[in-house]
Amino acid sequence: MRKDGWTWDETLYEGSATYYAQGRMPYPPAIADTLRTQLQLDSTGRLLDVGCGPGSLTMLLAPLFAETIGIDADEGMIAEAKRRDERAAG
Repeated sequence: MRKDGWTWDETLYEGSATYYAQGRMPYPPAIADTLRTQLQLDSTGRLLDVGCGPGSLTMLLAPLFAETIGIDADEGMIAEAKRRDERAAG
């Protein structure tokens, strides 16, 4: 527990990871094109997606970077992101 009495509730999103991507509106693919152009991304940098959830945005932006890392406080979200990545890799 922190000094101010606040603690992270590890059960906050428990069980929601497999449904998160289904229930949330997908990011529009055009966002990747816009970021590539506006930020002059050339597939050489690194992306750190903090609070990546099941990896929806991370996976969309991954082709714009040489290395992509997603982190999330919820273990279920990370597990779902790994499953989605493995499925996408074929």
